[in-house]
Amino acid sequence: MPDVIGAFAPRRPRVPENQEAPLREVHAEFVSLGGAVILSVCIILTLVTAMSFLLPAVSDLQRVILLILSFICWVYLLDSVTEKLRLDDEAIEFRSLLSRRRTYQVSELEAVLLIHEGFNLERGFESVEFRRVGRRPDRIALGPCWQRNKLERLMRSVELELNDPHLLEEVR
Repeated sequence: MPDVIGAFAPRRPRVPENQEAPLREVHAEFVSLGGAVILSVCIILTLVTAMSFLLPAVSDLQRVILLILSFICWVYLLDSVTEKLRLDDEAIEFRSLLSRRRTYQVSELEAVLLIHEGFNLERGFESVEFRRVGRRPDRIALGPCWQRNKLERLMRSVELELNDPHLLEEVR
């Protein structure tokens, strides 16, 4: 009876530890610090609105204002969570539930600025500015539910796509 001396399997190419695999699509996540803050504001506003119906001292106009604020807060959270940036072979596409779809041709890009708007480097709002040849810059303000490391990985993928290591600029 033959004995098994060794079993061999083809190895997958290893990704170096300092370089992560490129991303083709990234989206805002509900489970993030910004998402938790907006969710807590939504819950508090909803509770205050519910309490306003139980208290007789609150007028109808105050209830309407609280209802409108609660509704707007929940819609903002929903819109923030549904934001996506996707890199195709020839374009970068931004989509969201309530905003229009924006597409930027990769071949037209002169520079991409990832702008951090806030005092704390780990938290804050991000925006992406696309500078195209022969056109004025176009800025997309991203919601609070983005994770910065995933945005940076997507932008590195854009650099790899264009073979331009200096396409991405960071502004803090």
